[in-house]
Amino acid sequence: MSKLLAGFLSIGCLLAGCAAPPQAARSQASAAPSASVGTVDSAPAQNDQDYETIWVPHPVGSLLGGGAVRVKKRDITGNDEPALLSNIQRLNAAAGTPTERPFVISAVSRVTGVSERELQAQQDVLRLRFGELCAINAIAHGDSNKVQEIANLRAKGKTWTDLARANGLSIATVVQTTRNANDMTASSFSNSADRAKGGQDKLRDMGVHPQVRPGD
Repeated sequence: MSKLLAGFLSIGCLLAGCAAPPQAARSQASAAPSASVGTVDSAPAQNDQDYETIWVPHPVGSLLGGGAVRVKKRDITGNDEPALLSNIQRLNAAAGTPTERPFVISAVSRVTGVSERELQAQQDVLRLRFGELCAINAIAHGDSNKVQEIANLRAKGKTWTDLARANGLSIATVVQTTRNANDMTASSFSNSADRAKGGQDKLRDMGVHPQVRPGD
C-alpha cells in the first residue's frame, strides 16, 4: 500500500511540475560535457607596440561574446603564401576596430603609394578589407586599372602567389609590403597622440565615416 501511495505521489508531482530533487539536479549538471576554454598568453610586453589586435568570433549559436581583443603579438615568419595570409589577417583585425582603423589606412597608403581616399573608395566599391587591398595594390604596382582585375581573379580562386607571379612579382615582395604595413600600424598606433582620441580626428580628416566597418 505504501509503495502504491508513493507511486501516486510521484506521478502527481510530475503533473504539477515539481522541481527535481537537489541530488538529481546535481547529477544532471555533472553529466553535461564541460566546455574547454582557450587560454591567451598574458606575459607582459615592453609596450603596446608588442601587442596586436585579433578578432574573436562569437560562439556558435550565439550573438554575444565576439569582438576585438589585444593580445601579445605573434611573430609571423616566412615569405610564402601562409605568411601573407597571416599579415593580411592581422591588418584586417586591426582595421576592424575604430581606434586602429585610421592607422591601418594610413600605413597601407604609405607602403603601396595609393592615397587614403583612393583606398577608402576601393573598399566601398570592392567590399574588401584593407589587408586584401594592401596585397592587391602591392601586386598592381599602383595601377588602379589592375586593382579590379586582380580582385576578380582572387575571388575566382587564384592564389596570391599566382597573382603576384602573373604581374612580375615574387610572393616574398608582397609579404614584405603587408609586413611593413603591419609594423607601421603598430608603431603609429602606439606612439600617436591620436590614440587617446580614438583616431576620430584622423578619420574626419580622411573623410571616412567611423561607423562603417571594413568589409561591411
